[in-house]
Amino acid sequence: MVLRWTSEPIGDAIVDIVLSLNEQAQKLHRQEVATASYSHIKPSLSSLDHIGRKIEEVERQIQGLEGHPGRYLRSMVNAYRYFCRSLQGDALPYSEYIQNIQELPTPLITEETMRKQKHVVEEGLTNLGYKGSLKEKADKWHEDTLISPEQVIAVAESMREKSKEGTLKRVILLPEEDGIDWIKPITGVFWSGYSKYTGEYRGNLTFNIDRPWTEPVLAQIMTHEAYPGHQAFYCRWDYLYQQGKLPIEASYYLINSPTNALFEGGPESALHFLGWDRDEEETEGILSSAKQQYKLARDFIDMQRMAQTNACFLFNDGEIDKAEAVEYMKKEGNLGDVEANNCYRFFSDPIQKTYYPAYYYGRWMVGKGYDAIAKEKRADFFEQLYDTPHTTNTFIDAISKMTGTPFRPFDQEKKAKEDFVL
Repeated sequence: MVLRWTSEPIGDAIVDIVLSLNEQAQKLHRQEVATASYSHIKPSLSSLDHIGRKIEEVERQIQGLEGHPGRYLRSMVNAYRYFCRSLQGDALPYSEYIQNIQELPTPLITEETMRKQKHVVEEGLTNLGYKGSLKEKADKWHEDTLISPEQVIAVAESMREKSKEGTLKRVILLPEEDGIDWIKPITGVFWSGYSKYTGEYRGNLTFNIDRPWTEPVLAQIMTHEAYPGHQAFYCRWDYLYQQGKLPIEASYYLINSPTNALFEGGPESALHFLGWDRDEEETEGILSSAKQQYKLARDFIDMQRMAQTNACFLFNDGEIDKAEAVEYMKKEGNLGDVEANNCYRFFSDPIQKTYYPAYYYGRWMVGKGYDAIAKEKRADFFEQLYDTPHTTNTFIDAISKMTGTPFRPFDQEKKAKEDFVL
């Protein structure tokens, strides 16, 4: 049984557009942008012009679609158009692309917000006994927790079953067939970790061993890529589609669409979902000393993301060049040379540049949403995050409805004591 929000020709055309965009991205940039597709539909649109005409046709057909499906699909189809224009090389302002593809803010993260996050990190380092400046403390912490490239996969493997167990207990259920077939190292890429969904509820992971790894940071990225992160999302969506519970109009994942902030924000908060960074949560095999390290790692990554995201906007707006972007990230985010240069390669890439802001803002949105929900309602939160097709804006409205108060995840001023700074 196939669940449909629209007529069969329109629903199938939506998937065709997505898969045809994927083909064009592969031809132009050798990159996959539809990283999962659960239906049996095949791409048929052989050029960007053909895709553009099909987008216009679909857009006319869904103008009168009411409720959540209508709002979701109109946002998605609008993003397809802008992504198509990006592939064509249309020289639109970077902010216009981000607002229409991602539904995300475009102002720079303020110095005050960054200063507060640095204070959070410095406080965490001080509590662990480190002394000196923020950089001196951070560098010594990095040195103390560093693992060799040869150890990365073994350490990641040690977290696999533990994180899956926590996911099944605290977050969502997955089909018995779910699993990760292998975890391998890789070099020469700009990303840190990658989750490849291979179908039939299975996936593989790779970790970039060109970059330095510490155990606390690897825990964050392992849970991001595996459980309850990307592998859990991919598998859950596949299962829901096969059960007739996910509409065909959302039966895929497309880089450069307004679903991206959820798809990255959930994994960015994955370790937090497991309770591995909170003493009040009882978690199997995670000592309080490890939780302190994992919380610090999350705060540290958030600090780095601020510098990386600002550098992304400044570079793509033409305000700084590569050297200035790399130096900014090293100075403001305490990134090493390899990490800063990898990040530059990421957000200057012709495909990834309109995707990159989803990491930081997704973490902000999903993390604050989760913390705004009472513990007894977390199952409802996870149903919205994992089981309900959402764009950035529809998810924000869903959290507002759940809490009974306006949810403003992108406000940069700290409004209340319980708000965490991102």
